[in-house]
Amino acid sequence: MGGIFALLVVLVYVQFRTLKSFEWSTLTRTFDSIRWSRLVLATLLTYGAYITRAFRWSVFLRPTKPATPAQMVPAQFIGFTSVAVLGRLGEFVRPYLVARRQQVTFTSQLAVYAVERVFDLLAAAGIIAVTLSISPSVRNLPYHEQFRRAGYLGIAAALVLALIAVAIRFSGPKMADLAGHSFGVISKKLAHGVQEKILAFSHGLNAIAGWGALFEALLYSFLTWGLIALAYVVVVHSFTVPELASIPSAQTTLLMAGSLFGSFAQLPAIGGGSQVAIIYVLTSVLHVGPEAATACALTLYVVTFLTVIPAGLAFARVEQVSLRNVARESEMEEEQLEAASASPEEPKRAPSLP
Repeated sequence: MGGIFALLVVLVYVQFRTLKSFEWSTLTRTFDSIRWSRLVLATLLTYGAYITRAFRWSVFLRPTKPATPAQMVPAQFIGFTSVAVLGRLGEFVRPYLVARRQQVTFTSQLAVYAVERVFDLLAAAGIIAVTLSISPSVRNLPYHEQFRRAGYLGIAAALVLALIAVAIRFSGPKMADLAGHSFGVISKKLAHGVQEKILAFSHGLNAIAGWGALFEALLYSFLTWGLIALAYVVVVHSFTVPELASIPSAQTTLLMAGSLFGSFAQLPAIGGGSQVAIIYVLTSVLHVGPEAATACALTLYVVTFLTVIPAGLAFARVEQVSLRNVARESEMEEEQLEAASASPEEPKRAPSLP
């Protein structure tokens, strides 16, 4: 946790070292204005999102080896805790834990993980796009026309992505071959990699057993991101300072969009792209002072990303899992699968947890 605190300090310094003045006393007063009961509510909403993810993963497991959502909950909390504590090293912990616990192949759960990310993108983009397109409060902001167009483009992109997913679901091998021939002009290695990714994604989509399971997975995806969006609203309105408390709920969707965009553009060496993007939206679009913007961004970071740690550590203790060991094992498994991707041999089932 000391390293996390140091990261936050570095982020504040990097983001505001070029400003002529940054009133730390104002930052302190902003933190003092927090209504802690609302942060507790936001944390519960965030936990609810992890639980709906467990329900969705159980839907994906149904054709392979049926499992209850309760069996999926520990892997969600431990996996996201691994990412929060260890960074990229913990990225594949969730599919690895599910594979070990349910005695299925790690490859199958990596495919589910890839499909899960697409469902997340569809749900998040859908919520953000619809809000930006129809919300009256967004019309009063600068760049309103750009936001409106971005909303429409987001809806169109989500629909295109959905159509591509459906096409891969029914014609995965053909699309993989087509992509291989197309990218083979550039690089055979690139073409092979693209083919493998499409095939893996196709296998993951095979985990969706019919239209009923598809709609069920979509429902849990929208519930997940609806809870996350509500958590953003509650965190912003937990501050009593007027410049944050007066932000309409629909406009907080811009913060979620900024956070998602920033997660793809991390700062070199230290990360923090999401926090930078949130601060930029608050200061440049919503006209919030830098001190209040910093307090809000850091609080959102803690509530939506770090509060999983206590529950994740508790589940890890109950499941007798070492975060660092299981993170290394999952990464080694993934690297071995990448190296052996050209081999037709079926990977062995993962051993069960003790």
